[in-house]
Amino acid sequence: MLLDFFSHKPNRYLIPAIIALVLVVALNNLWDLFAKWGLASPLLQEPRTITVSAEGKVTVTPDTARLNLSSHTQGKSAEDVQQKNAEAMNKVIELVKSKGVEDKDIKTTGYNLYPRYDYVEGRQIAAGYTLDQTVEVKVRDLKKVGEIITGAVGRGANQVSGVEFFVDDPDKFRVEARAQAFEKARAKAKELAKLSGIKLGRVVNFSESFAGEPPVIFARASEVYGIGGAAPDTQAGSQEIAVNVTVVFEIK
Repeated sequence: MLLDFFSHKPNRYLIPAIIALVLVVALNNLWDLFAKWGLASPLLQEPRTITVSAEGKVTVTPDTARLNLSSHTQGKSAEDVQQKNAEAMNKVIELVKSKGVEDKDIKTTGYNLYPRYDYVEGRQIAAGYTLDQTVEVKVRDLKKVGEIITGAVGRGANQVSGVEFFVDDPDKFRVEARAQAFEKARAKAKELAKLSGIKLGRVVNFSESFAGEPPVIFARASEVYGIGGAAPDTQAGSQEIAVNVTVVFEIK
């Protein structure tokens, strides 16, 4: 029945379809011709691409140290512990500044005043107050880190914690790491192109990300109650600055 339908009326369906197909081909060729003459934009085609990733890395010596200096004070009244703590921390900050540390590199990061209790025969009895104050210090002259720790302890800081060394401005080292990563990505793309028998074109897109750059830890949480004598020997060590890139190349 279906064969009879087309055998009796072929021109009604076949001829319009052929005409439409011819028009589409003709218009497409005409559009390409106009594009060559600059009279129209060429038809957009999704480019063939290859995507590669690579990492660049440089090893540097940290140029800045960060340390937390704290004073843990106890007393009978809130006013008493505040006064004692302020006297101690003011001496600590004065010592830090005398070592060349600027105001912008000294920051109070903790100030906690709370009551203290004793327990006698199951009863809670007020015993006074405790005040913990912490100052974060950035030291740019690494030779003075040990002197600052020892001097701060001698002036009332009875806790030193979180001593770490890091690169204060990693961006200038990322330039070199980025260049390394990009060259590795290009070499990898060329190798893949050679293996697959294709030709690389221009870069059509790229992105980058930064790998973690953990600081060098000297003392994560050390308490130095009443320690005197020579300054501790602090070593800055080394730190890696890494950049990861993803590059998209056009395939010719």
